Amino acid sequence: SSGINAEYGAEKTVMYYALGLIQDYDTLWKFAEYCLDVTKVRPSDALYIMGRSITQTKLGRDVSWEFLKANWDELHTTRFQGALFSVDAYVSGVLSKFSDQATYDDIKKFFTPRYESLGPGESAYQSALQSIQGNIAWLNKHGDAIRDYVEEDSS
Repeated sequence: SSGINAEYGAEKTVMYYALGLIQDYDTLWKFAEYCLDVTKVRPSDALYIMGRSITQTKLGRDVSWEFLKANWDELHTTRFQGALFSVDAYVSGVLSKFSDQATYDDIKKFFTPRYESLGPGESAYQSALQSIQGNIAWLNKHGDAIRDYVEEDSS
């Protein structure tokens, strides 16, 4: 196998975590593309990479969301077919950390005609939407105070 090799699970997790912190759109996209190739990344590792590793940063969340949209058919029908709770973990990992109305609206627009295809991921999808609404509400309530604090602290 020419994939990412690590002798121990913990070592692999650290490596995936570090790769997810990369702040380059194209590199993160390529990292996600590797997850579609079983010769490079095992399905269980692919879920971790796409649902948790890449989504650690704002840029990574954007890449993961765009990648999910571009590859939805392959992801849910081929790549993770039969992987128990895989759709839940992926959908939840990619979607639940967003905190803006535009992305919320985009997510709803994308999944409305695909809702049935979520299968066991329907509850994760609903939960992610609730998380996003909570994130939006929290930012609306506290965003100005945080901005003021950061600006004051950095001056």
